[in-house]
This record gives sequence, structure tokens and C-alpha cells, in this order.
Amino acid sequence: MNEDQTGAASLGFEQYVFVLKRQWRLLIGATVIGGLVAALYLLLAPQTVTATTTLNLNVITTEPFSAQRAASGLLDDATETAIARSHVVASRASDLLKDSFSPNEIRSASTVATTSGAAVVTVDFDASTAADAIRGADAVASAYLSFRSDQAQERIDVMVSNLTERIDALNKTLGEVNQQLVSADPSSAAYAQATTQRQQILTELDGLLSERNGLQSVDTTGGIVLSAAEDNELAYSPARTVTLLTGLAAGLVVGIIAAFVWNPFDRRLRNAKEMSRELRAPVFATLDARREDVPARGDAADSLRVTRERLLVDIYLGSTVLVIDATHRGETSPTAVNLAVVTAQAGHNVQLIVPEGSEEFRDHLRTALALEAASGGTAYSRTVPALRVFSATDDGDELQGDLLLTEQTHVAIDNAGAEDITFLVLSSSAHPASILAGLRVSRSVVIVTREKDTTSTEIRWLREEADGIETPILGAVAERAVSRGDRGEAGIAWPLSARSERTASSRHSARTDETAAARDEESSVVSGAS
Repeated sequence: MNEDQTGAASLGFEQYVFVLKRQWRLLIGATVIGGLVAALYLLLAPQTVTATTTLNLNVITTEPFSAQRAASGLLDDATETAIARSHVVASRASDLLKDSFSPNEIRSASTVATTSGAAVVTVDFDASTAADAIRGADAVASAYLSFRSDQAQERIDVMVSNLTERIDALNKTLGEVNQQLVSADPSSAAYAQATTQRQQILTELDGLLSERNGLQSVDTTGGIVLSAAEDNELAYSPARTVTLLTGLAAGLVVGIIAAFVWNPFDRRLRNAKEMSRELRAPVFATLDARREDVPARGDAADSLRVTRERLLVDIYLGSTVLVIDATHRGETSPTAVNLAVVTAQAGHNVQLIVPEGSEEFRDHLRTALALEAASGGTAYSRTVPALRVFSATDDGDELQGDLLLTEQTHVAIDNAGAEDITFLVLSSSAHPASILAGLRVSRSVVIVTREKDTTSTEIRWLREEADGIETPILGAVAERAVSRGDRGEAGIAWPLSARSERTASSRHSARTDETAAARDEESSVVSGAS
């Protein structure tokens, strides 16, 4: 296997592990559901208890210890199984069970298996309760042994009876021959013939007597019980452990299949590792931006400073950095703003452009950064002297080439000094034409993401478009996930009064000023007319 094949195999295995780890909730859920279904099946399905009795059959023969042939060789598996499951044995077992089960029920519930050449017989009996299963197995075993014993005894009795009749007939004949010997002349032919006949009768009698004695000494015991049903372990069907394990295993398999089926549709990126994997670029930091300040403070500020130092390695002075806000907030992410702020705090001249910022957002920035208005739509920060914020006044004009990157915005980007760094902030929900225009005028890209809100679809699209025009994506800054209950509170923690109060106050002041100016103008007009 060459290096390419090894890499492909490693990548494939890594993909499998990645999908399974990403969809672990689905795996656990499917496994738990499989276990619950198995448990429900155990509760609803009729339970069967199987008891087992083990027998050792006796070979009924006149030579039980003959070395010429093993005793087990005199037994036939099929014959013994048929006898054990016969209607006669079932009827006897029914009598032993006092008609608790009919013969047909006993035959349906019993199973017979033979081993060791039919010398060992295993009788299984199925019932709804353990007590009935034990009683049934022992009853079938006892009926089977007694039937074998009775059958053997009947056959021996018939054979002995026939031998006895033959022996009696020979004894009668022997008496007649003896009478002939007494009356006959010893030298005569009749005497010799009677003597020969008598010898034959005695020989035959000896054989018959030996045979009858052998039959009468035969052990007709059917066999012995090696282990009674109560001594053996009971088997439950369906088996609890096996059924539960089968349900869990089936649920796990279904979960694995569902994980690979669902994963392409699950586009929300959950953590920094998934974001980095999809972006094919590092995630510089993960911030808790639930109530992030502008400028950033505490741990968020420390993480952003680390991010700044990493970015400055690849950011050239005099270039434009496109910051894609993929957090899906209702307003521009504070993290996107603070990337420019922390860069300016390091002493670099920074121009921040947020084309999508609403008037309310600009008011917040103006207050938080102590911006002082200047000509051309540029405002300078008193708290961060190296930072300036540009706001175009020609936005929303349908005659513009782009609704966000307007003519004034392009001029501001082009007129940035050779020592300046311009941060252009666009949301991922902006029109694709605006994002593509931003990629074209930028030298590098940074993406601000949020766990469980940023999707792989938008990240993949941004990566493909950036690669297409060879604009490198330097990395991402991730914001931690925000619960649904806290999403309404997320946003910039402005050090001012409530947003609605500020807006109402500013509007009231503007209206008061406009009214006063109108009154002054009217008074001057009236005075001039007079």
C-alpha cells in the first residue's frame, strides 16, 4: 500500500470517528430507544420457562458388560427420541401430572435430545411458570423410563413363557424316552435309539434353561435420572439478558446508520474543532461573548490579544482585512469590532468599516469608543487614538455598484495609508455580491463564528470563494454557544443606559433642537417683514 492509499484509509477512518463523535447524542438516543423497546417487548411478550431433566438410559441385554460391543451401540437415537415423544409416554406423563396438561399439550411442550449414542437423553419442557416447567420435565422423564421398563419386561415375559412351554414339552418327551429305556433290551436297537434321543433332549433342555435363566436375570430398569429439573438451571424465553443486549446492539447499529444519514443535514458547527475542520484554518480563540464589552475586557481581551499577535504575522500594513461575521446576531458581533480595537491598541493605525451597521449601532460605537466626528464620514476615537471608524453616507443607493461597498467605501479603502490596516466587517448573511466584492478588495480574511449558530454551508462557501480568488483565510475567532433563554440578552454590553431610553432621548433632543431652530427662523422672517 502506497502513501496515498494509506492517507486515504486514515482519512476515511478519521471521518468515521468524526461523524460518530459529532452525532454522539443520536447514537446514545438510538441505543437507549433500542434498550427500551427490548424491555417493553420483555414486558408484553408471553414468557416461557424451560426446565431440563437429564437421563442415563440402561441397555436391556443379557450381557450388559460384554466387551465385544459398547452398550451405547445397542441404542438407536431416532428410536429413543420417537419413544420419548410418543403419545403413550405423553399419556403416562399426563396421568402423573393429574391431567394438568393433556397428552397433546405435553407433546407440544416437550423436546427430547440424545447424546453419546442415545445413552444420555435430555428432556426439555416449556411452561408459563417455573413450577409447571419443572413438574412437566420430571413427569415426561419418569413416564419415558417407566415405559421403557414395562416394554422390556413384557417382551421378556413373553420370551420366558415361550421357553417354559418348550421346556415343559421337552420334559414330557424326556419322561417318555426314559420309560422306553427302562423297558427296552440294552442290546437292542430301540435302546440305542432311545439313548440318543434322550441325549439330544437333555442338550436342548440345558440350552433352553440357560436362556430362560438369562432372560429372568435381565435388568429391566429403563434408566436413571442424572439430574432432575430442579437441579438444572431454568431457561427463560425470551431471555432477558440476550434480549436487552440485542435491543441495545440493534439500537446502536441503527444509531450509527442514522448518524451518517443525518450528518450531511446537520450543518450547525458545535465547537472550535468542527469549525477548524470545515474552515481548514485554525480557530485562534473561543470567547464568551454573551455580554462582551467594547473595548473587550477580562478573558475576552486576553484571548483577542493573542489572536491579534497571530494575525499580525500574516497581515501586511496598508492592507485590508475582511472580517466575516457568521454569528447570526441581530447586530454586528462585538468580537468583529474588538478585532480592530485590539489591533489599534497595539499602536497600529486601524480603520474600521462596518457597512451594515445601523444608526443605533453607530450611536453605540460613538459612545463606547468616544468617537469624534470629522470630515468625510471618518470619526476618531479618543480612548483608542490609533482607531478611526468610517461610515459612508451613500449607502442604500440603488445606483451604486454595491449596496454595502459603496463608492465612498471604496475610496476610504483605497485612500488608507501605507501604514494603516483596514478592517472591513461584513455579515455572512449579506448579499453574496457584497461578500465577493469584499474578498476582492481584501488581502486576507478572518471569520467570527458562534458555536451551534454558524453553519458548515456558509463556511464552505466562503472557503471555496476565497480559494477561488486566492484570498487566504487566516483563521477564525469563535464565540461560545448561547442558550435560547440568553440569546435575547446577548450583544454589546454598552456602558450606557438602556438602548430604548437612549434612542428616545436622542430623538427628543433632536426634535427640540429642530423646533427651536424653526421658531428662531420664523421670528427672524417676521422681524424682517416688519
